[in-house]
Amino acid sequence: MISSELIVALISIVLHVANYNATAQYEYTTRTFTKVAIAEKINFILIGKNTIYYYAVYLIASALVRDHFIDVAIRADRFGVEMFPDEFATLLGNSCFIFGILLNIWTLYCLGIKGMYNGDSFGHIMDAPVTGGVYQYFNDPQYVGTTISCLGYAIRYQSINGFICTAAMGLVFYISVKFVEGPHMNRIYENKNASRINFKNLKSLRNL
Repeated sequence: MISSELIVALISIVLHVANYNATAQYEYTTRTFTKVAIAEKINFILIGKNTIYYYAVYLIASALVRDHFIDVAIRADRFGVEMFPDEFATLLGNSCFIFGILLNIWTLYCLGIKGMYNGDSFGHIMDAPVTGGVYQYFNDPQYVGTTISCLGYAIRYQSINGFICTAAMGLVFYISVKFVEGPHMNRIYENKNASRINFKNLKSLRNL
């Protein structure tokens, strides 16, 4: 029987991906987040330039909420299936978990905060796709890393809920990249000049 904890975890996985796709495309279309600080007593230039950093914090918070519910689901049926001896499960699980985190850190190093957190949708257009570093080995290393970390956590606690969450996460990421993120990125870079924001003249956004 599917537990309520698992249902909530699965919903959180879908909502997190839907969240960053919807907000990125909304910003690209409207520039609302970049323009939201327009007010007489607020330094619009300062806020506008740094919108992507506030947005990155928002996405990290969203991911932490997802991870919390996954943790709750895994702990609800920890050791529900004994696939490995405890010591081996701990070693393998921790290794996968750490590898996934390191993969995400490497991705952040290659892309920077703007590249990692939908900066393209906020007008920070790269001159060329990143092909070095971790991208020599993976097309979407941040998603691979997150999925492997989830798998490691599931192995560590030998949790059926954890394995289901891992499979769901991988599937949702795949669907997102293939049918949502990929086409959106193509649209951005096919209209490169229109997609780029002149951050030296942010006040021009007032009239958009």
